[in-house]
Amino acid sequence: MVNPLKAEKILNFPNDKSYKARMSLDTIIRIEQAMGMSILKIGQKLASAEITLLEVINILTLAIRSGGSDIKENDVKILVSDMGLLEAIKMTGELVAMALNVDDESSAEKKT
Repeated sequence: MVNPLKAEKILNFPNDKSYKARMSLDTIIRIEQAMGMSILKIGQKLASAEITLLEVINILTLAIRSGGSDIKENDVKILVSDMGLLEAIKMTGELVAMALNVDDESSAEKKT
């Protein structure tokens, strides 16, 4: 089960593979340490199309591990290769947005 209040999301990959990802504070700290920059800067890199493939793979790997799966970086590379770079960047963007607690208009309407 996925809990949006705990920043959890199911990531669906090709070949019917799904993993739960979690963007907890601990996960965000690990991502920041691995990438040497703040989560806000990572969001800016995504928005300006300056994020690298290695950074995308690192974020996905750490988020999926935090979700409870013992996945290796090489496994994530294969998943990204199967789904394509643009879809992987989109998925990473969704995780970073969740970490930043960014709400879209539809979820803001639900809260009122």
